Amino acid sequence: MNSDGRLLLRGGIVLTMDETLGDHERGDVLIEDGKIVEVGQDLQADAQVLDCAGKIVLPGFVNSHHHMFQTALRSYWADATDLDYFMQSRTGADALFHQYTPEDVYWGQFGGALENLAAGTTTVVDTSQCSYTPEHTDAALEGIRRSGIRCVFSFSPSLGDHEPDPSYAHPEDIHRLIDKAGAVDDGTLVRLALGYHIDEDLFALARDLALPVFAHVNEASWGYVLEEFEKEGLLGPWITYIHCLGIGDPAWRAIERTGGKVSISTSAEQSLTMGQPALQTALEHGVPTSFGTDTVGIAPVDFFSQMRAAFYWQRSRIQTAMQNDSPTVQPISVRDILRMATLGGAQGAHLDHLVGSLTPGKRADVITLNARTLNAGPVNHAAGAIVQHMDTSNVDTVIVDGRIVKRDGHLLDVDVEAVLQELERSASGLISRSRATDILFTGCRHLS
Repeated sequence: MNSDGRLLLRGGIVLTMDETLGDHERGDVLIEDGKIVEVGQDLQADAQVLDCAGKIVLPGFVNSHHHMFQTALRSYWADATDLDYFMQSRTGADALFHQYTPEDVYWGQFGGALENLAAGTTTVVDTSQCSYTPEHTDAALEGIRRSGIRCVFSFSPSLGDHEPDPSYAHPEDIHRLIDKAGAVDDGTLVRLALGYHIDEDLFALARDLALPVFAHVNEASWGYVLEEFEKEGLLGPWITYIHCLGIGDPAWRAIERTGGKVSISTSAEQSLTMGQPALQTALEHGVPTSFGTDTVGIAPVDFFSQMRAAFYWQRSRIQTAMQNDSPTVQPISVRDILRMATLGGAQGAHLDHLVGSLTPGKRADVITLNARTLNAGPVNHAAGAIVQHMDTSNVDTVIVDGRIVKRDGHLLDVDVEAVLQELERSASGLISRSRATDILFTGCRHLS
């Protein structure tokens, strides 16, 4: 269906994630010209009809922190700790990231975007970290645009001690990207932002250009910097703070006072033994919280895994708090988790005015989940079925900006086998050029 057509999703369980609209045990969603026009029951319209009986209809998931260029390195760091990951990915001329060609970046971005779409994620905040040259950056954006996903591209520096092309610099190239992108309107799928470090010049540039900024906060020392930046007027609601590991209460109050957002990568943070996720602290400070998946080299990209990891981790804190005579931790609900995965993610991506709920007037990023399955039915609690029981096999239909990109469980107009072959070729080249010696062709990896 073209975005200028009309589409009626009829007869599904509708979770709008809009407190004013509420939910419908059996409802309809009308889409026109890429926007949600109406949500209700027994809607009448001259439109293409999708029968959603036995399905749950909700906004697409929003991934507020991801490195899609790493898609070919899936599970490479499955057993890694944070030191393994950082040393092997970016330290020294032989590090894996430094082997990326623009073509490698393209296939990582394209394949990663398709993976997100197939899993029901309609928006991704992508931190590239592989912008060694303008060609690398342009290849990343080309892959994203080809996929049809909605994306906030956080233009970030290449990392480590490998020298990039001396004619190319971060963050100055953002001006070229802005000029190349042209005017941005509601229907623009790819938007620009800045990342990656907490840096005075970067924060000032983002403020001056009115761009969102996505900044990693991985240790307590960065919290002290945030306190100073608040005094200098560099913090504001345009910033999303990634991870927020180990920072103190004064830094949290600075984030809260200035309207900042937080992205939590519960699976990756725990897998790399980076420390306890900041989810509970963010909740206690009332900071808008969203989920990121970080990299598939470490953790899964699907949001069913992410939602479960966060739900069970937060509830495990309750008994720990009781044993330590700490303040009472209130158990989070599955509805809270689902909100973080949708509307919370849109807030973290700075796109909640466009997506994240099925509010009429917002862009039509919608998914349907098949509940007539042995892992989901009968549906006694729709949010519970999604958070606790479903997986990617339940993702039936995915719509981005009113365009159907997945139907009946299959991506449309995508040669998945061809994409996999390109990713396999990319992985082989990256590993051989990096002179990695601890990869077995069986797919097993042993860290020394």
